[in-house]
Amino acid sequence: MTTPRLLALVATAAFAAVGLAQQPAYHAVQQPTADPQLAQLPGGTMLSIPGLFTDFTLAGAGQFVELPNGEARLTGRVYSDSSIYSAFLLDIVFTGRIAPADPTYPPASGPDLQLLPAAYTPVGTIDPTLFTYYTAATGTLTGVRNLDGAVLGVTLGSQPAQYGLGANNRNGQLGLEAEFQVTILQQPPFSPIGPLSTATLLLDLPLHRTMDTTHPQVDSARSNLPFGRAMVMPGVADDYVFVPAGDFTEYEDGHAELFGTLARLAALDDTWDVALSLTNRIDPGEIGCPPVGSPVLQMLPSAYVANGGTIDPTHWHYYQTVTGTLVGQGINAGGNIDLTNSTAVQVGGAANQTNTYHGFYGAFATNITAQPTSRTIAISADIELFGLNAVFPVLPFPSLTTPAIPYTLPTLTDQGILLEGDNLAWVELVGVGFDLVGGHLPSQWNSGYFRVIDNQHLELHPRPGAAPGLYNLNVYNPAIASNSLSLDLVAPTVPQLFSEAALDAYYTQHIYVHSGTVVGPALSAIALSSSLLPTSFPGIVDLGLGDNNTSILVFPGTYAHDPVTGIARADLVVPPGFGPTLHFQALTLDLGNFVLPFPVTNVWSVAYP
Repeated sequence: MTTPRLLALVATAAFAAVGLAQQPAYHAVQQPTADPQLAQLPGGTMLSIPGLFTDFTLAGAGQFVELPNGEARLTGRVYSDSSIYSAFLLDIVFTGRIAPADPTYPPASGPDLQLLPAAYTPVGTIDPTLFTYYTAATGTLTGVRNLDGAVLGVTLGSQPAQYGLGANNRNGQLGLEAEFQVTILQQPPFSPIGPLSTATLLLDLPLHRTMDTTHPQVDSARSNLPFGRAMVMPGVADDYVFVPAGDFTEYEDGHAELFGTLARLAALDDTWDVALSLTNRIDPGEIGCPPVGSPVLQMLPSAYVANGGTIDPTHWHYYQTVTGTLVGQGINAGGNIDLTNSTAVQVGGAANQTNTYHGFYGAFATNITAQPTSRTIAISADIELFGLNAVFPVLPFPSLTTPAIPYTLPTLTDQGILLEGDNLAWVELVGVGFDLVGGHLPSQWNSGYFRVIDNQHLELHPRPGAAPGLYNLNVYNPAIASNSLSLDLVAPTVPQLFSEAALDAYYTQHIYVHSGTVVGPALSAIALSSSLLPTSFPGIVDLGLGDNNTSILVFPGTYAHDPVTGIARADLVVPPGFGPTLHFQALTLDLGNFVLPFPVTNVWSVAYP
């Protein structure tokens, strides 16, 4: 008799077969996070190898790909959290797929159920009858950096790898769990690896994950390049890097995208914004991989397995159709270059032509559709792009130089300080105490902003209105924080008024008034005018605006000063047609020492373009 359950399994199998015949399934990978509502086991680790390190986590790139032939392939790079330069390139192929509709489902030793009992159906949502299993897997772990020269072989143990929602026993997300026997195929030359026991692999498998992208730094043992770079534009310059780090994303439908800004460290205004769309992907194990003309091998021959090295290009995947643009900024403003790949873009460990990190490489024919306004460029050959899909610990670490005179600023000012150091081009945040400054425009004055001048200099404008005191000062790139310096924020000694210097309609203007040396209760009134001709009320107040009281408005009410910061604040939503320029000034009332004439602040002018 044919049961409904059997019919459902047959239908599921037919659907799965059709799906597999159509295209691979792509997943990003990362170490799982434990969900305390479902799991009793800890997360945070992707690979554990007792006898070596038990805390390997993702180093910036990796994918789990289900191929149409029923195989699956895991590639990526991991490093030890406790020894960040101890890293492996992964390439593991899973076979013997058993899906719910298969007649041998489930395998005799499955499933492995270690979530809390309430996580599983019918009480919870995790249904182990939907897990998929792989009964065999083999692969290699190729050591890099501190583990350079080591090659480990891994073979799936007696327990099948299980894959599905909740399968990694750490949460309810799509994941994978597997255990491997580990064999040392090749020892590193300087520090031999001791006996190793069973390795555990745990994966979360999100649909996609954006990777920070930077330029590959030169591995002098494998490359004779004089320096790392992200773009070579023959006839123009060969030293463009991603500033700040770019974004590279491989999507679940098999396409990828690259976005970023390329600039020369020696001249940060020599800038191009790059945008690429990568399609027509092909992976190892698929017919036609590698594509014609691939791989492109620019490292020293001794780096590759064919010549006794450890880098194996058979692990790489490719995008065969790539188009995009370079849009000029800075001295290249007005310029536009169309890009079309002349080689397939290769992605994988050491695919970046420069070192053993996970990255990409491609060459591109160019069509200059518009020359930069301020100069004319002539590109003499294909542009090359080199990328490294990680920032830690590969992005140059920022450092700050201790100044001869300690940094100091008023707590309320329009002025900034010039920080000196190295590798500042990649800075994305500046820390002032517990405050993080991320803005880049003067219009973000209220939140603080900074401007990278060059790789050794950065101009900082902290958030206004802080309490006086000594603050730790750090800069952050996507990888790491710099060393700490000190910034002394001191209260102004005379009343002050500042706000944004220019604002468009509908934005909020933030007006700050400092009471100067007043330490007790204080109130301020704020006036505005389109005129810088003075207004005088003899014996009461003398203002530097208002044209003798013929062009002046006073904000309704008065504003109390905070006793800690000395700041009073008024916000004004800028209406259309405001300005084009208005001037602001405040008078301050010291409620504990009422004196005439009232002290006044500076006059502050604001443009409304």
